[in-house]
Amino acid sequence: MASIKKTPTGTFQICVKNKLLPKTLWATFDSLEQADAYARQLEGLLAQGIVPAALLERTTPSREVWTISRCIAEYQRYNVVPVSEIKLLDTVRSSLATLSTGYLNYDWAEGWIRSMKRELNLAPSTIRHRHGALARCFDWMVRKHPEIMAQNPLRLLKRGFAAYTPDDSAVLAAVGKSSKLAEERNRRLEPGEEPRILAVLSQRAVERIFFVLALETAMRMRECYTLERAQVDLARRTIFLDRTKNGDSRQVPLSTPAVVALGEYMEAHDTEIRARSERLFPYWNGDHSERTLDVVTRDLSRVFHLVFEEAKVVGLHFHDLRHEATCRLYERTNLSDVLIAKITGHRDLRNLKRYASLRGSDLALHLW
Repeated sequence: MASIKKTPTGTFQICVKNKLLPKTLWATFDSLEQADAYARQLEGLLAQGIVPAALLERTTPSREVWTISRCIAEYQRYNVVPVSEIKLLDTVRSSLATLSTGYLNYDWAEGWIRSMKRELNLAPSTIRHRHGALARCFDWMVRKHPEIMAQNPLRLLKRGFAAYTPDDSAVLAAVGKSSKLAEERNRRLEPGEEPRILAVLSQRAVERIFFVLALETAMRMRECYTLERAQVDLARRTIFLDRTKNGDSRQVPLSTPAVVALGEYMEAHDTEIRARSERLFPYWNGDHSERTLDVVTRDLSRVFHLVFEEAKVVGLHFHDLRHEATCRLYERTNLSDVLIAKITGHRDLRNLKRYASLRGSDLALHLW
C-alpha cells in the first residue's frame, strides 16, 4: 500500500509497504502528479507479482528513489555545466522526467537508445551527445549519491551502441524510414571557393570581416558575433574570450591578415561600434539569454547560407569554417595538438582531431 505526503521542502514523498518488497520503499518526487503516477505504476506491477529488479537489489533500509528530472536538477545545481550540455539535458528531461532511478538498469539503457533510433530516428552523433550528457549526470550521481544510484547503466553499453543495427533498419523500413548513418562533417574549402565568397562580400564590410575572422581564428559563430572592442587587443594580436561554449575563458592569437582586417574594420566603423555600446557587430543586441542567442545564430546562419549560395559554393555551412581554420593550423604551423586545442577551445583532443581532417593530397606532399 502506498501513501504520499508533502515534505517541508515542497517535494512529495511516497512510502510503499508490500510483502514482495525486501524493505519499505521511500521515494521522493518533485510534484504530486509524479509521485502518484509512480505509486500507481508500482502498485500495478506488485499486484501482478512483479517486482522491479532494481528494487530487489536494495540493501539499505531507507534508500530513496529520485526521478531523472531531479537527478538532472541536482547535477546542474552543484556543477558548472556548459550551455550546450544544459540544452541536451533539457531535451532528455522532457521525455524522461518522471522516470525514477529505481527502474534504471542495463535493459532500460538499451531500450532508451533503441527508442532514439526507432521512434525518433536520430543520427548516431545526436544519440551519442544525448547519451554523453545524461551519462555524465549519472556519473556524478553515483559519486555524490550512491544511496540513490549505485551504478551508471549508461556506462554498461558496448562501444558502437549508437550505430543502427539490421534489426533497427528492418523496423524503420516497415514504416517507410531509413537508418541514419554515422557521418562526420568533413567539408573544407575547395580551390577557388574562398575567392568567390570574398567577391560576393566585397561590398558587405560587416559580413566580410566576420567571414575572415572565423576563417583566421577558428572561433565559433557565437564567439564572433558577441565580441566587444575591449576583448580585442591588436597590439598584442590577441582576442580575449570571457565565456565560451565549454564555460571556459581563452585567448585566441590573431594572424597578420586578421590583425590588418580587424584594425581596418574597427577604424572605419568606429562611430557605429560606439553607438552599439562597443559591440563589434550589429547582429546581436547585447542580451545574453539563450533564446536571443539562438535566434541570432539561426538568422546569421541563414545570411551566410545565402552568401555561399550566391558564390556557388555548394554544401558549405558556416561552422565548416571552424573546421577549415583548424585544419590550416595543422597545415601551416608546427604547433602541437595541445597548443592548437588552446586556440580552438577543445577540452578533449579526440574532439579536436575530428576537425583535423587533412586532405590526402596535402599529406602526400610530405612523403618521399
